[in-house]
Amino acid sequence: MITRLIFFIGFFLVLDIYLFSSISPVFSKGSIGNKLFNIIYWLISFIIYSIIFYVFINFDKRTPSVHFNNEILISSLMTIVFFSKFFALFPIILDDIIRVFRFFGNFFIDDPNRSSHFNIGRLKFLKNTSLFIGSTVIISMLGGIIFGRYNFKTKHVKLKLKNWASKLQGFKIVQISDFHLGSFNSIEKLEEVVDLINNENADLVVFTGDLVNNFHNEALPYVKSLSKIKSKYGNFSVLGNHDYCDYVGWKRNSKKWKENFSKMLQLHKDIGFDLLLNESREILIDNQKFNLVGVENWGAGNFNKDGDLDKAMSFVDDNFPTILLSHDPSHWTEQVFNYKKRIDLQLAGHTHGLQFGIDIAGIKWSPVKWRYKQWSGLYNKLDKYIYVNTGVGHLAYAGRIGIMPEITVLNIS
Repeated sequence: MITRLIFFIGFFLVLDIYLFSSISPVFSKGSIGNKLFNIIYWLISFIIYSIIFYVFINFDKRTPSVHFNNEILISSLMTIVFFSKFFALFPIILDDIIRVFRFFGNFFIDDPNRSSHFNIGRLKFLKNTSLFIGSTVIISMLGGIIFGRYNFKTKHVKLKLKNWASKLQGFKIVQISDFHLGSFNSIEKLEEVVDLINNENADLVVFTGDLVNNFHNEALPYVKSLSKIKSKYGNFSVLGNHDYCDYVGWKRNSKKWKENFSKMLQLHKDIGFDLLLNESREILIDNQKFNLVGVENWGAGNFNKDGDLDKAMSFVDDNFPTILLSHDPSHWTEQVFNYKKRIDLQLAGHTHGLQFGIDIAGIKWSPVKWRYKQWSGLYNKLDKYIYVNTGVGHLAYAGRIGIMPEITVLNIS
């Protein structure tokens, strides 16, 4: 934890010094403007670094509040400040790269017209460009907090599954994912989500992981609200990578880890979710059936791989359609699609759509697509499907820009 803290602060301190040294020459040395700029710039930076230090040191000692979640708002402000500074550096870095090439080029090309004097006009242009970019980032991210954070959208999706029973035509599954309840600060907003779910009169409700950010107690203020979720044939859930408390420096199977994880499992029961831990359920309706399978989190790369598909599918009769709940969409590419037993549909979450991107009139884009091939919406390959829900909640940054919090209604035939 301390190593990460030192690296984090050190990295951004280097960026801070670089940005400061690039912009400060615009002001005349010793002038009032120069002094004010120096004081304001480093005062803001000092406050931010102090907050980072405080949050890191007290990370696992906090008490969640439904009235004002200090940690998520603080982390959001830090994110806004750092992103605005980071993007403000782009024109300066680009100019410095050009200047480096010119510097080395001068060894080979003798240009009598070149000037060795510092171009203050060019620097002012760069400063104004940087300020414009930084301001745009700040305004956009503040807008994401004010207008995007709780702008819940219900998406209706129709799909046909192979061998789906005729008597189950129009079967309605509502999928929700990634509540991250440690980031919520409003029971009223969560109950708005519950109302949107219940208004769909679902046959089945499924939750595809990340109930909390880290600790079970983040969910305690919201259990009563979530227990109001209704469906005709049951509510089912799986765990996501954040439900294992792996990001706070606790060792797996330590006393406090076991206690937290045990209470996490109990939370699903208290909410009314049938938590599937590498296991399956046979959904039988009017003598027609399909398989519902759920695995623990399995993610490519450094993410935990607690999911055991063999164990979960051991009692599955693949003469009937199979729907899999698995939090991470990379599982589909790595294991699920080519699994020895047919899996018709995987329902996943995890990506959040990076909480930033475009999703308008069929145009969909987010930088997260460079990390996940399947990052939002429905994907079909050889009549096998995966649907990736971009989540109800948020993490680190308490807002959404372009990619809104989602409730998915799947109409299967």
